[in-house]
Amino acid sequence: MSLTALTSAEISLPAQADGARVSDRIAVLADTVDVVGLTDNHAGQPRMSPLAAVALAREQRVGTIVHVSCRDRNRLALQSQVVGAAALGAEAVLCMQGDPVAGIEHVADMTATQLIASASAWSAPRPLAVGAVVNPFAKDVDRELRLLRRKIAAGATFLQSQMIFDLGRLEAFLSAAEDTLADVRFYASVALLRGAHMAERACALPGVAIPQRALAQISRGGGIDLARELAAGLASISRVDALHVFPLGAEAATREVAAEFRVARGVSAQRPAGIGP
Repeated sequence: MSLTALTSAEISLPAQADGARVSDRIAVLADTVDVVGLTDNHAGQPRMSPLAAVALAREQRVGTIVHVSCRDRNRLALQSQVVGAAALGAEAVLCMQGDPVAGIEHVADMTATQLIASASAWSAPRPLAVGAVVNPFAKDVDRELRLLRRKIAAGATFLQSQMIFDLGRLEAFLSAAEDTLADVRFYASVALLRGAHMAERACALPGVAIPQRALAQISRGGGIDLARELAAGLASISRVDALHVFPLGAEAATREVAAEFRVARGVSAQRPAGIGP
């Protein structure tokens, strides 16, 4: 594993009890990414538990980050999820609030920051890296920076960004947060949007803004090429520690995008065998 060219990819878990489907998605990525993020009721839909997927990933020697959403769980259930992730050998948990879902009551027992503050103690005696999400493109950047500082003070050791389409705005945010980010690993995210409909759905997510030029490229069917361009651009930003990819069903293309980042960082397109985020 190269800490200069760390790569991860998100696995959207299915709504059905289909372990083979999850294994197949991970297998496509196993020689290219260092770690897979296992989603937690992605898009507000009931899906396979990320804990069920940890063992499937470890069989293929890929590290795992288990997503934990406060939206769907009270304190007891959140602790159970963290303990389970640690017991199964996950390397990390990514703590998030979870986007609101129409018609579904939001469980407001803990905030993401409170979860971050509790996760390390809950996972003891096994060390578990604790991560947080960050939106470099928030409308109120000062508020986002204040929230980011609280998450890091609570114990977050790595950050995963919202989808990135504007490298200039990202660099401005990283510059504003330079002191805050000194001791944490920053995963910069790109998404494989393969058409106008996917772009439209992405723009509906909090904090996602796609510049007109990028939107036009995606609409012409050039979303994969755009992701590769962004990955190469992110590799040139020193404060970016790792690349995170949202495949959105395009695991094979994720290999190309992750390889673009790795090669731009001066390492092999394929990772050496091993486990670890």
